[in-house]
Amino acid sequence: MLDIIGLIYITLSTLYLLGIFPIGIYEFLDLREGYAISDYGYLFETGIYFSMSAVIAGLLCGLDAITNPIYKKVNILLYNYHALASFTLIGVGLFPSNGEVGWPSSRILHWFFAFCFLYIYPITRLLILRKFDKRIFKKVVSIFIGINILAISLLPVFGLRNIASVEYFIWAALLIAIIFSKLSISKKSK
Repeated sequence: MLDIIGLIYITLSTLYLLGIFPIGIYEFLDLREGYAISDYGYLFETGIYFSMSAVIAGLLCGLDAITNPIYKKVNILLYNYHALASFTLIGVGLFPSNGEVGWPSSRILHWFFAFCFLYIYPITRLLILRKFDKRIFKKVVSIFIGINILAISLLPVFGLRNIASVEYFIWAALLIAIIFSKLSISKKSK
């Protein structure tokens, strides 16, 4: 349950920042393509709050992955990948995206950790779900893939300048995959 608490915490933290400091008004600070949710990590007003929220949520997700005995019933390789991917949100907080032009190492690390958390973490959880309930797995996987395809298909509409709009859909897919898989796995393991 720690993972769900962590995901709800980071979601509410980001929504709080979105309400107080709308990203679009800070677009002039970013000389890159546009603005993204993780830009909160390098803005002076929000950087520490966003980064600490990501680290705390990453720790909660990671602690759930390594302490929950349910996950140890799967293949050891899948268990290890799931545990590693669950901690990657910490990397998003430790290596915030920055406004530098080009490809600085902190931006590359930030994108790597963000990609791992947004895609590898839910995919490994869905593979764990497959061991416990194949019927629910098919439904949740189709929703996860469908929302991600919708997000990618919206890229031409929103463009890279407004990538945050696409990120909302990707985050929703992650939340659905993690929450529904957790509920189903918890029921089946009893």
